[in-house]
Amino acid sequence: MSEGDQVPVYLIFESTHTGFPFLGISATGKKVRFSLMMMLRIADGKIIEKRSHVECE
Repeated sequence: MSEGDQVPVYLIFESTHTGFPFLGISATGKKVRFSLMMMLRIADGKIIEKRSHVECE
């Protein structure tokens, strides 16, 4: 799905909220899920620009 020097990246993170605070919220022991959409621009095999959007549930 890349076009020219731009590559889209979509990630989903799932875990249990234990230990350290997350986004300013103390640990709850509950499941946490968030997705991240990034658009990367690549030059000479390196990421030279990153744009991102995060959505937390």
